[in-house]
This record gives sequence, structure tokens and C-alpha cells, in this order.
Amino acid sequence: MSYTIKTTEEGLIYIKASSIIRISRPNSIDGAKVSGGPLIINADHITFLSFDTESKVTYFMMNGFQVSMKILYQEAEEAFQYGKSRTEKIIKE
Repeated sequence: MSYTIKTTEEGLIYIKASSIIRISRPNSIDGAKVSGGPLIINADHITFLSFDTESKVTYFMMNGFQVSMKILYQEAEEAFQYGKSRTEKIIKE
């Protein structure tokens, strides 16, 4: 896998598994983990991008999940914008 984060023409954002810190849902007992392949997120399902309570860059999803990542805020924002505009782009290699 030659990318850390990339977008596709279908509006999907691919995030390398090693860049994911945590996938969680507030008020739940445990968080989910990503093993192996990339995490695929539909950009249309992202409510907003911000920082979580531990100051990690986080996508807040419509379904209540939070995806915290080990990437810069600018890279996550760029991926979000390219995903919304349905442009294929490798943000970080």
C-alpha cells in the first residue's frame, strides 16, 4: 500500500490501517479496531472534522462513530474536501 490517505471519484476516503488510532462510538463500552486492510469512509457520511477529547484528528460520522487518526489536520481536511468533490487524489504517501 503506497498511500496513507487517498480519495476516489466515488467520494470514498481510504485510510491506511496503521494510521488509525481508534474507532469509537461515544457512550459505548469498547471501540472497534481495524486489522489489515484500509478503512474506507464515504465522505458524504462525515458530519465534521475536528479534534477528539485527547486532541487527535477525528472524523465525526453521521452514525455516531468517531475515527481518530495519526495524520495532520490539514491532510484530513484535504481528504475530506477531495472526497466531497469526488476527486481521485493521494493526499499522503
